[in-house]
Amino acid sequence: MKISNISQVNQGNSPSFKASFVGLSEKNLGRQIASGIVDTFNRRILPEIKTTQLQEATQIIQNAGAGSVIAKASDLQDKVNFFILAGGSGSRFRELAQTVGNYNKISLPFKIGEKEDIHMLDFALAKSKSFIGKEGITPIVEELPGGSFSSIVKHYSAGNPIKDTVVCCGDNVFGDSATSLTEFFTKMINNPKKHVALVGVGRTPEEVAKRFGVLKVSGSLNDEFMHLTGFQEKPELEVAKALAVDGQNIANTGLFYLSKKAMTNLMDEISSGINNIKKNESEVFDFANAVKYVHSQAQKWFGVKPEEAAAVKVVKKWEDLGEPQALYSFANAVKKGDFIGDFPQTIQDKIRKSFNQRVHLDAKTPYILFTEQPAVFGHQIQNAKTVDGVKIVV
Repeated sequence: MKISNISQVNQGNSPSFKASFVGLSEKNLGRQIASGIVDTFNRRILPEIKTTQLQEATQIIQNAGAGSVIAKASDLQDKVNFFILAGGSGSRFRELAQTVGNYNKISLPFKIGEKEDIHMLDFALAKSKSFIGKEGITPIVEELPGGSFSSIVKHYSAGNPIKDTVVCCGDNVFGDSATSLTEFFTKMINNPKKHVALVGVGRTPEEVAKRFGVLKVSGSLNDEFMHLTGFQEKPELEVAKALAVDGQNIANTGLFYLSKKAMTNLMDEISSGINNIKKNESEVFDFANAVKYVHSQAQKWFGVKPEEAAAVKVVKKWEDLGEPQALYSFANAVKKGDFIGDFPQTIQDKIRKSFNQRVHLDAKTPYILFTEQPAVFGHQIQNAKTVDGVKIVV
């Protein structure tokens, strides 16, 4: 099977010995993002993260309970790959990005220092902190993108060892710490019956109707995790109400796990020319379809019922930053100290201070400041362009 060409950034070492990757698209500013954000993260933020990485990873293993796969902290890097998916065009976000400047949404900058920026992608990069090797996060820039799951398919198709695989969308932010989420995935990796694990978030039926995919689950929101029984794509309101658990739907987020065995079986099929995860002609490898397909094959592949093979952890705070209104909600939460716990304290302080200056509520009109001016006048806010209900002041 012919796989589209990939250009590897940071080719110094074989990617086989790295554990954390970010998939990018050359068409969507991938090379600029690789050099301007990923390389900067590796140089500026990673050294500070490394000072606590071993201690945090050891605590994760203790809390999760050592198993046959993850028995010591180094196993998180040696036996697991963490992929961040950041190659999309950000079509829902395009108008805001072009209002501020011609940015891809994940590269939209917020100044946190005289020569420092923080970006949407940095939050996803920090989520992979337990899996990052000494070389840092490796960008994979695809010349010919083929869907949200394509960088993973192409990485494994290139002959790199298949490992337990954790996947995070680059435009999703989570209130739960990387340590807490990694502990959940570690428990799943060490459970031979678990081959799919997803992170969901509670939302009212009114919030999810026609907007978010919903996870069908059995169990209670008070459980450590729930069993996954199926999927419902962007349901009508009445359907969403019928699927509610304790009054809430479990919206699907962009963070999940597929076991080494699941990835091996999936890649065996793809290598033989069988593709059951195609979305359309331009997106031949889709991550949502990959998860659904693995779940559907649980009995055949693993001898386990689908609901027993898959688990769902519910987080309390999450935003999909594909829309300006969500970015505003997220930025307002950051002002209160939410979403930034994965960063070193010095960077947390800078982010919070910056967002305090840039996110405001003028009467009932939310606005975000992207200007560097020391003072902003009322008429500038009044005349600013409104995108998705949010005024963008530049």
